[in-house]
Formats: sequence, C-alpha cells, structure tokens
Amino acid sequence: MTTTAEEPTTHAPPNPDPVIDVELGGSVQPTRAQRSQVFGEPRRTKVTVRRFGLVSVFRFSLLMSFCMMLVIWLALLIIFLVLQAVGVTDTIAEWIGCLVNSDTEGTYACNPAVIDGARIFTVLFFVGCLFALVWTALAVFFALLYNLISDIVGGIEVTLSERRR
Repeated sequence: MTTTAEEPTTHAPPNPDPVIDVELGGSVQPTRAQRSQVFGEPRRTKVTVRRFGLVSVFRFSLLMSFCMMLVIWLALLIIFLVLQAVGVTDTIAEWIGCLVNSDTEGTYACNPAVIDGARIFTVLFFVGCLFALVWTALAVFFALLYNLISDIVGGIEVTLSERRR
C-alpha cells in the first residue's frame, strides 16, 4: 500500500488521561496513584510497625521524662514561692508546730516548725530524677515486650495518608 501526500502516517501522541489506554484501545481502570493525581484524592499506604529500636526508645523516653519532671518541678516551685509570698507556708508551719511541739503538761505553747524550701526542692529534684529513670526503664521494657509480641502477632498496621491541599 502506498501513501500519498494527503494521508499523513504520523501517530497521535498518547492521551494523558489515565482512564483511556491508547495502546490497548479500550477503557482501563486507573490505578490508585493515578486516581489521586487526577481526582485530587489523598494517597494512602498501609505500614506495619513490627519493631521498636530499644536504644532510640531509651533516648527518647529519658529526654521526655526528664523534661516532664522539670516542668512539674518548676510548676511546684512557682506554686510554693507564691504560697510563701502570700504567707500560707508560715500558717502551715504554725499548725505543724502546734501538732508536733505541744507540751505534754497541758499547755498549748506552739513553736512554729521550720519549712526549708531549698531542702524540700532539692529532695524533690533528686526524687524526680529517680522517677524519670524508672519511667525510662519501664518504657524500654514495654518496647521490648512489644517487640516480642509483634514477632508472634505481626505488629500493628497503620494507614498513612496525605492531607488534601
């Protein structure tokens, strides 16, 4: 068959529409990725969390629990300083003095107790550091327990998706 000048033999470029497949000549269902590009749907994927790195859990938990301890410690310190400025701690010291230092002869001479804020908050700081270490050890233990259970069960499946723009 011969071609004449009136009949060009060039092929049309493929259609960018993912619904029509030019090579097959028919209608084909688009893939999920193609649909998300064309129709603006968010892409989704399923991920299975099988293991936690124990060292990363240790580092994260230690930093997080220490920061939480500092926040609580500072909040208690601010509350104590406000109560001390108002005079509540002096009243509590008098009450404690009346309970602890009362005379056994029937006289009620109250000697106020001494509330040493520096000593209290030094002890609270070290107790908070101890609790931060205990919390970190518990987090690492639970991560190890999760790793052992996920070897049997297969982990937790999480679906991740993009936000719409």
